[in-house]
Formats: sequence, C-alpha cells, structure tokens
Amino acid sequence: MNDDYSNFDFFSSRLHYIEVTSDNLLNIELLYSLSVFENHVYGVFLQYNRIKEDLIVPDQGSFRSAPSPQAGLDIYYYTLTWDKLKKIYVEIKVLINRFQQTPSSIPAPFTKGFRLWKNRIDHLFSEFDNEIRNEYEHPSLEPYSVGNLIIQGSVLIDGMGNIKAHVGKDFFATIKKEHSERIQQLRTDLFDLFIKNFSEKPLTQELIRARKHIEDNIDSLSKELNELKEKKNSEDFYDLLNRLIKCDLYFSKESMPLPEKVKRKIYSVLYPSD
Repeated sequence: MNDDYSNFDFFSSRLHYIEVTSDNLLNIELLYSLSVFENHVYGVFLQYNRIKEDLIVPDQGSFRSAPSPQAGLDIYYYTLTWDKLKKIYVEIKVLINRFQQTPSSIPAPFTKGFRLWKNRIDHLFSEFDNEIRNEYEHPSLEPYSVGNLIIQGSVLIDGMGNIKAHVGKDFFATIKKEHSERIQQLRTDLFDLFIKNFSEKPLTQELIRARKHIEDNIDSLSKELNELKEKKNSEDFYDLLNRLIKCDLYFSKESMPLPEKVKRKIYSVLYPSD
C-alpha cells in the first residue's frame, strides 16, 4: 500500500450509477455510506503517516525518545477514526440487510462474498480494544507501573513501523502499519464486490495492477518512445504514445490517475525541456 500520505486514491466515485436495487433512495443511501467509509479509511491512512512523521526527529531520521504534543493528538484522532469506521460499518450492514429484503434480486455470489468480507473486517476490528477509546474519552490520568518502572504517555515505535502509545492505567494504543494496509485492501475489495456483481466495469484491483505495470516500466517505455522518435518511426511512436495517453485518460476517469512523475516522463517526449 501507498505510504505517501499526500497520494491516496478515492475509489467511491467508481460506484456512481451502479444500481444495486430498483429503489433509488436506497442506492443513494448506500453510495453515501460507502463514501463515508472510504473517508474514514483515508483518515486511518493519514493519521498513521502523520504519527510516524511526529515521531521522527527532522534531519536525523531517528525516533524521538518522548512524543511531541502533536503525536499524542494524532494518536487520539487515529483511535477515534477506527471507532467511526466501526459505526459506519454497522450502517452498511443494515443497508445490505435492507437490500436483501427488497423485491430486487441480489446475486448469490454477492451475498457469499459480502459474508466473507464481513468475517475479514470483523477479525480486524477485534484487534481494537474499546477500553482504549473509553480511556481517551474519560481519561483516568493514571500511570502504568511495573515494579519501580512508571510509564505515562510514552510512545514507542519498532523497526516495522508499529507504534505503541500509553493511554492511561494499563491501556496502550497500538498503531500498526499492517492495520492501515488491511483496511485499505478491505475498502478496495468491498467496492469491487459491488462493481463485479452490479456493473460491467473492470475491477479496481485490475486497474491498480495495470497502473502499477506502467509505473514500474515507465523508464523503459519512455526510452522506447525516445528511440522511436529518433528513428523517425512515426507509426510505432504514435501508436505507443496514443496507448499511454489513453491509459492516462482512462485512469483519470476512474479516479485513479497516473502519478505526476509518470505523466511528466510520458509528455516530456513530446515537450522536451531545454
């Protein structure tokens, strides 16, 4: 998953005009709930990366021995965002249950796929203790002590990017890179479940792979374009360029544009810098 907090793909717009039932109000309600779900996924992604930045000493690359005030706030917001995800997840389940009670036919593969998806996200949510959130909402301000060791408000980060923060008493908030990655993947899989069963669009996961292929091979593609241009092989040059531009336009239409650095390498062939 992407670690650059400034670059997050929002896929919910791919669900526009997908009709799950003949009840348009229900369809709109579902789209809204899925959009809110995605916004909170972005919140988790954003807060995780902010917390990591809070803990790194600028220009040294080492981690702070004591957290900054901003780190404490970001960890608090991170915890609340997971709580919001749980709440909108409940709303989505209620909506799916209402869909299944409408006269519209819900494909059996969707019902099975959603059940499997629920098991996965329930397993992820089970790793978050409600007592952590409650301690943030109603702080005891009590330290954690083991023998002569007293801990209060400390934050630790390991080499894997996992963070453990003391909240109060014997409660510790755990901020894992794995959790951020899993909720992003669950978001994509949920949206693809609707796309696969209620539209003819390509799956988001397929588009991600296609885009990554271009990103990974942009240097060789750019080199090939330049060689064709130098050889004045106009037919093959414009064929390859046209395919890349079409990909760029299509990815942008599907709310997952190519990164700017990739675009620059494509279009620099047409407009080389002096």
